[in-house]
Amino acid sequence: MRLIKETHVPFLRYRRKAYVFSIILIVAGVASLVLRGGPNYGIDFTGGALMQLHFDKPITTEDIRGALAKVGLERAVIQRLGGTDDFVIQMKGSEEEGIANLVVATLQENFPDNTLRVDRQEEVGPKIGKELQRRALLVVLAGMLVILGYIAFRFDFRFAVGSVVALVHDVVITVGILSMLNREMTIAIIAALLTVVGYSVNDSIIISDRIRENRKLMRGEPFDKIVNTGLNDTLSRTVMTGLTTILVLLSILIFGGEVIFDFALTLLIGVIVGTYSSIFIVAALVVEWVSRKQ
Repeated sequence: MRLIKETHVPFLRYRRKAYVFSIILIVAGVASLVLRGGPNYGIDFTGGALMQLHFDKPITTEDIRGALAKVGLERAVIQRLGGTDDFVIQMKGSEEEGIANLVVATLQENFPDNTLRVDRQEEVGPKIGKELQRRALLVVLAGMLVILGYIAFRFDFRFAVGSVVALVHDVVITVGILSMLNREMTIAIIAALLTVVGYSVNDSIIISDRIRENRKLMRGEPFDKIVNTGLNDTLSRTVMTGLTTILVLLSILIFGGEVIFDFALTLLIGVIVGTYSSIFIVAALVVEWVSRKQ
């Protein structure tokens, strides 16, 4: 089924405006990262402890903070989940072992009549956190290099470079928006970014394949016309895939709960940006490359 019938949208005519739009998003994201001193790393990368606690009776964030301050944990980040008596407590960068047990013992001592239950508990040493930062970066870079090699072998080196530039574009903009929203960078976010990379390159491969077919069918035609025809040929598929994915991700954001909210948010941002870059960035960069050589 074709959601969009045969189209003749002059996508390449708008490529300069798309470049400006992308530059604005990238500059805004990078500025946010610089002003915040880099990504807001979670305990996966900084080390420390994270706990999710449930109290049987009502209790305030100020009560918990006051109790923890008595044992030197006044810098703990305390977040109430919705309107419940569930709380997430984070101690970033802490090198003290067993800090989670200290938190539980302190709260039980200060609120003996309010039974608490530990629903989630994580502790990561600072050395492991730094190693995870390095490995996460290497995984993303390795993925892009493999994609560069595959597309260069399967299609054309120019399309490979255009696709990888678009992937960097997608990741940088997504991370920048997360920074502007002050969301934490965790292992789940890295997994979401890798998923976005895979989603974006899939779109790019389909468009590149159609352009390659059109080069055989439209011999003698200008390269930019061949590319624009390929973009229009795949537009229905690109829009259908993007919309159905976005609807699913919106459902997860609304009904999925706090635990997977950041993961779904990252995917949602990445899918929107990836769909945009597949249409306006990848092929446009290849056309720019070809036109400069002529």
